[in-house]
Amino acid sequence: MKNYLPDRNCLFSMRIIITVVSLILIIAVKYFFTVDLLVMLISIIIGAGAFFVMFAYLPMFIESLKYTLTESEIITSGGVIMHIHQSVKYTSIQYTNVITTPFSQYTGLNFIICFVYGGQIRMLFLNHADAKEILERIDRKGETEKCITNTHSEF
Repeated sequence: MKNYLPDRNCLFSMRIIITVVSLILIIAVKYFFTVDLLVMLISIIIGAGAFFVMFAYLPMFIESLKYTLTESEIITSGGVIMHIHQSVKYTSIQYTNVITTPFSQYTGLNFIICFVYGGQIRMLFLNHADAKEILERIDRKGETEKCITNTHSEF
């Protein structure tokens, strides 16, 4: 059993992204609206929302994320308002998607999505090395289980 936690750099990266998006929204509001009071009100709402997300919600969310790989299953848990716990056996994984960003080894923006029968399980904000290790383990466990299943089905 091995535990994985989100990369430490992802919070800084997400704060930069949220700041840029907020500034773009504020500039767009100034461009499209001519009433100064309305522009100021919308800008304050966008700024306050971004501040809350960057310094309250996002740190709590990232701190709550935890991924555990056992011999037979993947377990994820996390959440701020509602704590969600999911577990999936390696044999039920149909395929996986890996999402990485440029410079993902520095930003911590690596995501693995495992598609299973009837849904999906997401592993968010992984370290680049951890994402590779998890994928190798999923592939190895999936191949082992398929080989065992195939040899038993021949009898």
